[in-house]
Amino acid sequence: MNGMRIEPSKVPEHWTAVGKTGAVTRRFEFENYAATSVFLDRLATISEETGLFPDLGFATRYVNVTIPADPETGDTSLRNSFAERVNDMFEGQMT
Repeated sequence: MNGMRIEPSKVPEHWTAVGKTGAVTRRFEFENYAATSVFLDRLATISEETGLFPDLGFATRYVNVTIPADPETGDTSLRNSFAERVNDMFEGQMT
């Protein structure tokens, strides 16, 4: 990525940039494992639709999602689109 640094204004809402990698991360918290499981299933659907498979870390009541930028070009458009879809899905699940 040639040391490309992602501008904070280009980081999707509620997500945090990960160093100089172009990746973004967000922690999602839930009241119980059932809600966590629903989120993971829906996240899998988004991944299958987009072909983007983020790094996940999860336990009973939370999921950490880290989405990389394109490793060859540093392009963040797919990453940002994916993050926005996850935001919308999470907000829909919580209402």
